[in-house]
Amino acid sequence: METKSEFRAHFRRLRNGAPPEARAAWSEAICGRLAEFCLSRRIRRIGAFWPLGSEIDLRPLVQGHPDWVFTFPRITSTEPPRLAWGPEPLEPGLFGLLEPVHAQHFLPPVQLLLVPGLAFDARGFRLGYGKGFYDALLDHLPGDVITLGVGFELQRTPRLPVSPQDLPVQGLMTEEGLTWFESKPQRVE
Repeated sequence: METKSEFRAHFRRLRNGAPPEARAAWSEAICGRLAEFCLSRRIRRIGAFWPLGSEIDLRPLVQGHPDWVFTFPRITSTEPPRLAWGPEPLEPGLFGLLEPVHAQHFLPPVQLLLVPGLAFDARGFRLGYGKGFYDALLDHLPGDVITLGVGFELQRTPRLPVSPQDLPVQGLMTEEGLTWFESKPQRVE
């Protein structure tokens, strides 16, 4: 594999091929680890997302902590890629995603941003679906927001192809635990 499209196809097949029961158990484990992390850091404002297809399911985290504030992304523009953020309730939106009915923040008002992906590499770079929404967001986030990729161990790879606009996350939470990358995101030239 060399191109992003080859990596996307490979990791989509891999994730889709995992048994639904395994994905559910991994999601539960990740949500438990995320809850412990948030409690240890006194994090109560979190940017999350509802699962699409075989993605990690963060609903156990959201439903298990009704006293925390969760905000979710809503696609407001595809060119340029732009998200707005808001709380539940959610409704079907673009690409079949569940999005907040009212999304009034262009930067999520959070302490922790959970970032989806098809694959994550050992440097913290992630491969999404190719639309650039999260890369555009990561480029504008305040420096005090913690960014964690969330996904399954089978979505890890040593190295992904990256473009100049790609930015890494600070860490990755899987069912096996938390991996930290470089403390300050760096662009690849």
